[in-house]
Amino acid sequence: MLHYIHEQFGTIGSILVALIAFTFAILWIAAISGLHEYPYSQRRKLFITVLFILLPPYALIWLAKDMYRQYKILKLEKD
Repeated sequence: MLHYIHEQFGTIGSILVALIAFTFAILWIAAISGLHEYPYSQRRKLFITVLFILLPPYALIWLAKDMYRQYKILKLEKD
């Protein structure tokens, strides 16, 4: 697999592909751990965690939405 990626993208491209994949994996794990900080019921946490595992883009969308929500809260506290 690594040989195929290197043939398709070259050295710099394969490094960028690996970096992007690693970044998405870290953000996916961050979304799962961030979910467990909220005071949801255990049943809802389990359901959302299963969604995060089965649909990784949903986790990234949730994380972006949560980051925007926290930005708005911090902006209101600043004013």
